[in-house]
Amino acid sequence: LETEPQFGFEEAKEKLQDNSGIDVILGVFPFVRELLSRGTEVILACNSGPALNDVTYNESLLVAERIAAMDGVIRTALKEERLLLVQTGSSSPCLDLSRLDKGLASLVRERKTDLVIIEGMGRAIHTNYHAKLTCESLKLAVLKNSWLADRLGGKIFSVIFKYELPLKSS
Repeated sequence: LETEPQFGFEEAKEKLQDNSGIDVILGVFPFVRELLSRGTEVILACNSGPALNDVTYNESLLVAERIAAMDGVIRTALKEERLLLVQTGSSSPCLDLSRLDKGLASLVRERKTDLVIIEGMGRAIHTNYHAKLTCESLKLAVLKNSWLADRLGGKIFSVIFKYELPLKSS
């Protein structure tokens, strides 16, 4: 990028890989759609700003709009506010729950959220694997780092799917 002044957006599209589209289009939105079709309300929180190849809040709005144009479940859920897209307040592949966007934190309380799904190696494993929540949680990730896979007793590209019951209040 720095050595070729003519290397612009079109050249980058041809040469650089990005897997966030696969995660969002083939993973997150079909899962969200399934939850919605079962009557679940969904708050989909995305990074406020860019971090590596993670989808941002603004990108999620565009994707949701395009999917809604083709899919009645998503379209209706957006219209009825059973699907809300919000930003985390983060521009990192990790997620510090103590620094969540205040609007997101308020929304989670107001909607009496009973399940939090944390997706991605940085968010689910690096920063929140041992986090205990006051509602049910699901931590999902693919291990893309051999050191971390070894440390967790798995292999590279192993899938983590960790379901936890809420922290019991005393």
